[in-house]
Amino acid sequence: MRRLGTAFGASLLAAFGFAAVVALILLHPRWPLSGSITNPLTTDEVEGLAWGGAWLLSLLLALAVLLRAIAVLRGRGRRTSRALLGVLPSARPAPPPRRAGARASSAFALTVAAPHRPTDRDADELPPPETLREALSAAAVGGADVPALSIAVLGPLSIDGVSRRIKRAATHELIAYLALHPKGASRDELVEAIWPGQDPARTRPRFWQSVTEARKALGDAWLHEGERYELDRVKIRVDLDQLDDLLAAGSSSGEASPDALEGALALWRGEPLEGSDYLWADGEIRSLRATLLDLLERVGQLRLARNDARGALHAAEQAITLDRLHEASWRLALQAEHALGLRESITRRYDELARSLDEELGLEPTRETRAILRELLAQA
Repeated sequence: MRRLGTAFGASLLAAFGFAAVVALILLHPRWPLSGSITNPLTTDEVEGLAWGGAWLLSLLLALAVLLRAIAVLRGRGRRTSRALLGVLPSARPAPPPRRAGARASSAFALTVAAPHRPTDRDADELPPPETLREALSAAAVGGADVPALSIAVLGPLSIDGVSRRIKRAATHELIAYLALHPKGASRDELVEAIWPGQDPARTRPRFWQSVTEARKALGDAWLHEGERYELDRVKIRVDLDQLDDLLAAGSSSGEASPDALEGALALWRGEPLEGSDYLWADGEIRSLRATLLDLLERVGQLRLARNDARGALHAAEQAITLDRLHEASWRLALQAEHALGLRESITRRYDELARSLDEELGLEPTRETRAILRELLAQA
């Protein structure tokens, strides 16, 4: 709404500026000077000069307002045209970096800061709880020394351990782009991603300024060969790399590892790049959301298998909040409520799922979901 208000205000200013310029041109005063500069000025001529100066100043102010409003509208027009082409998300709120005006509160419901702890009843059957965010992450990379530099994108962008403070918003965005692209990117790819459709004569100097700042902040972890740039991920700890390692460890032996998957879930601090409005990041954010939904379901099933029905229900409800049409999460919730003996909750939740699917897609729950409901009700 704030963007719409800004655009509307700029349009009003443009209209006002244009009307003022036209009116002033039509009502321009006559200069009352006599033909000879040796004649003394009369009172009428002095007043006429004063009115003429005021008219000229008013014209310049009106032109300045008009040009400023046009510049604002042109800048926003590029963003709007990209939105119409489907580049911007259709219904996503709007940052630390680049366009500093943070979005309103995020609808992202994930608030996992540590692995879910089982109930006392199951404590003897389960491994002792640990701080998985550090311990499991170190195990995933083979116990190697943890780099001092770190970049986190599974939540608000965080860049820690730099040798000097990063001030430019474009530099934050540049580093975020390379964190999400492990193979790096060329100069042209980076310029187009950060300043899409803008004049290269204006964006190239900005790019070099951001590259210089990134190199000074990251030191030898910033790699540059020819026109290609990337991060040395041995010298920088990136939470995306930790996520990949833990997901691989969680499925490596053919049997899911609960500790590794809980550790992967503990890496999430919120919506990826929350608080930013990077145009290039929409596809990456959607992919990471899908990864998170799958992870929540896997963790929930493992918790259920370990008699932690409340933990399973918590994971299922987080996934449902992220995507109300993710039917596998609803099935997990039904199974968790059955394990908790909540028969009435099972029927209410199924009815809620059926209503959501009908309203959003005009569909009914799948055969698998209906079969699970019948089985759970029969057991109850």
